[in-house]
Amino acid sequence: MSTMNSSINRSPLSRFAKSAALGALAVMVAASHARAQFVVLDPANLARSVLHYARRLEQFDLQKKQYEQQIAAMRKLPNPPWRSISQTVMQLQALMADGRALAYQLANLEAQFRATFPVDRSFRDWSTERRNQAQRTVATMETVLAGAHQQAQSFDDGLQRIAQIKSRVGSVEGHEGALELQNTATVFSAEELVLLRQALMAQTSMQAVYYADRVNTEAQQAATIDERLNGLSAPSQRGRSISLRVDRPQ
Repeated sequence: MSTMNSSINRSPLSRFAKSAALGALAVMVAASHARAQFVVLDPANLARSVLHYARRLEQFDLQKKQYEQQIAAMRKLPNPPWRSISQTVMQLQALMADGRALAYQLANLEAQFRATFPVDRSFRDWSTERRNQAQRTVATMETVLAGAHQQAQSFDDGLQRIAQIKSRVGSVEGHEGALELQNTATVFSAEELVLLRQALMAQTSMQAVYYADRVNTEAQQAATIDERLNGLSAPSQRGRSISLRVDRPQ
């Protein structure tokens, strides 16, 4: 019996069975260790987590766009089309201060006006007084004409500024840039009003001097005539009688 068992144990089939059993046992042990290392996943929880983070990413993207819009809204207007009319105004002021003209810029304008056009006084020296009045009238017209010419030099620049403002209307970004562009247009209009006011003052000076010369000439002529007539109509004083008799020589 023992001989039979020893022969079976030594048979190739028995050795193969033992090897297979040991291999199966090793696989089972390895599989058990592998199953012990696997993470247990919850599909529903995973889906909720993915959806949560997707929504968070959408919120981050929305916040980014909001920040970009706020930055764009606070962006200033690049290179605003400003201009300066100070030089034009000062040049016209200097022209109006010329002593030859009777313009609004003279410090003693009223005194010089009355001295040039006395109105109710007769001519003392007709040629000299009329020449002075004509010269000051023409000088005033010349000054106003020079001022208009000076303002005309800035006319093209004003047209260019208007074109620049109009070109910015469609490309401005944000309310800050829009407000700055609106302020630019408002300041431009105010500057135009200043130039217009100055031109009207110069024109008023010219018209006042021109009509004053016309009225003064007629008034002084009438005063001169009245003075001469009054002198002729006044009773003459009787002087010492003068004898026209010629005595004959003895």
